[in-house]
Amino acid sequence: MKKFAIANPSKAIVILLIILLVAIVAEVIKLRKFYEENSPYYFWNELVKKNPKPSNVTQQEFEAKNRAGYCWRDRKYYSKDELWHKAMKSLTGRMIYKNKLYWDNKVIDAGGDPRPTAADCNRSGGCRVWRVPLKLTNQELQDYIGIGDGYMPKVNKLKNNENVQSYVYAWDKNYVNEDFKLKDFVLVHQLENENYIELYGSDCCRVFSESEWLLTKREKKYIPVSSNMATFVEESKIPADININSWGVGNFYLGVTSVLAGLKYKSPEKPSEIFYLNNCGDILYKPYYKRVDF
Repeated sequence: MKKFAIANPSKAIVILLIILLVAIVAEVIKLRKFYEENSPYYFWNELVKKNPKPSNVTQQEFEAKNRAGYCWRDRKYYSKDELWHKAMKSLTGRMIYKNKLYWDNKVIDAGGDPRPTAADCNRSGGCRVWRVPLKLTNQELQDYIGIGDGYMPKVNKLKNNENVQSYVYAWDKNYVNEDFKLKDFVLVHQLENENYIELYGSDCCRVFSESEWLLTKREKKYIPVSSNMATFVEESKIPADININSWGVGNFYLGVTSVLAGLKYKSPEKPSEIFYLNNCGDILYKPYYKRVDF
């Protein structure tokens, strides 16, 4: 290389500049990736990416149709019934994302240190989601499972039901290719052991329009959740200086109520959690709203 540089000084300088430019670009990409992954708007940015602006559309048209409820990604307006199926897949994706934190040993303990949870995921056969094609409400699920210990045999019976789908990772083909178009199904979400199994009955979830959510919100029984213990610990914010409807978010919301295996189910009049949706039915993972009066 030294001999080549002496013999061809101008070419050597060009090559050196190219190498330097590639190194700078690589560093910029690395810094950008680091910022995106550590930004206080991480989950917001991830949601916005799911309904991107087409290159041939002006920002003005993009925002106007977003406010009207248009999904640019799928090139259509969705009804609430159609959004329900989309939102149920996205809700399942959120569970899978949570599971991945366990598989990757990124669950934070009370001292702020990561726990070695992946071994427990393997040992218990947990950290996954099952979709069971049954019509059972939350109350019917509890009536079936029962209260107190000894619920695992019945939970396992649900998991082993005919035509059950099991999802471990977001790239599992059966998850990617599944459109959640079944009218009735139950979701079973198990973390790294049998002490935390959440059940979502056929009546677990409902899509709200913005006006319906605002009426519910006036009861002042919901608080915004910006951080969780153990998982989703990243600071998560929505930019304060924008109209979120202009970005296709907040025209619809998903209300969710689940049953925790072994505990008595309290059937609330309103959902226990409310998640922001975009116009394509994707959930904002965090922040969300939690009901505090039951």
